[in-house]
Amino acid sequence: MNKTRILVVEDESIVAKDIQKTLEKLGYEVPATASSAASAYEKLEQIEPDLVFLDIKLKGEEDGIHIAGHIKEKYNIPVIFLTSYVDQETLDRAKVTEPYGYIVKPFNESDLKTTVEMALFKFSRDREVRASEQRLANALGKVEEAIIVTDTEGRITYLNEKAGNLLGYGVASAIGLDVFQLLAIEMEGGNGLRKEQLYDAMKKDEAIELEECFVIVKRDNSSVASSFSASSVHDEKNQYLGAALVIGDKQAGAERPVANAELQMSFLDNQVIQNSFFVKKGSMLVKVYLDNIQWIQAMDNYVIIQTTADQFVIHSTMKDIENKLPTSRFLRVHRSYIIPIEKINVLDENTVLIGDKTIPIGKSYKEAFMARLNFL
Repeated sequence: MNKTRILVVEDESIVAKDIQKTLEKLGYEVPATASSAASAYEKLEQIEPDLVFLDIKLKGEEDGIHIAGHIKEKYNIPVIFLTSYVDQETLDRAKVTEPYGYIVKPFNESDLKTTVEMALFKFSRDREVRASEQRLANALGKVEEAIIVTDTEGRITYLNEKAGNLLGYGVASAIGLDVFQLLAIEMEGGNGLRKEQLYDAMKKDEAIELEECFVIVKRDNSSVASSFSASSVHDEKNQYLGAALVIGDKQAGAERPVANAELQMSFLDNQVIQNSFFVKKGSMLVKVYLDNIQWIQAMDNYVIIQTTADQFVIHSTMKDIENKLPTSRFLRVHRSYIIPIEKINVLDENTVLIGDKTIPIGKSYKEAFMARLNFL
């Protein structure tokens, strides 16, 4: 196993050498140190470190905070700041670069080891979360409906490309805007769905389903015949985070094949047939083998099926999926996850590991989960 490579950027040579020797004693590799911004940038290219120790008050035109910002933008490497006394203004500047730790001078061996291990662990988890979010964004970007996720105040935190096209906004430019300043929902009889009405329902975990409505896009006052649904979003601790809005284009739906063909498609969709089932991907039905499923994850009104080679997003509920899968092989371990028991690599009290994916175990599912495992 390769050693963690660390670059030390410190303009006091005695301190730099002390840190280097201590880190090497702890089993890390410190192939170089740097004393200025110019030498730090050179060493970053040469040794490609896994982590950087950086003096926050480095002398020169570019201090440690400038270098940390450059590292974050170009290299995505965790930084640990070396500090003595810092004033509030400097500390506020440092926070923006999102360091993974601080070492206060003078330090000891235990401080270094603890800070390095915590930084590497947190960086690894953050990278996993970012990768998961990217996979999810890619998956939701392929679905036919417009999807908008908001916080508890109605501010947009995510939208897919379909929603951006509907609202007339770029995906990035819509983030942070109040969704009800961009659209309105009109129901049968001319009644409108009020913002307070929607978010009161979300707080109570009550879903809203409108099979037929009109979405009024305020940017150009256009009207789109649509279906609309809203459901509350929660984190792994079941804390309320906001709402997920799904807008289906009824006009586009009218151009689909005749009803009987659509019903036949719906019947085949997601039906388990012996060791496999079919899901829709674009205009095709794709067979998914149970042996290839890594995990199944709920995302608001959708379910993501992750296989060894692909990812499928379907409009369904976890309960419906759970009922269709063989209980001898699959188990729900969280309100948002179903897993194949045979794929578990490692587990602890609160999580399981499948491949490189860490999956939480919900408190209400833990007893049933543990009862299904064999222990020596």
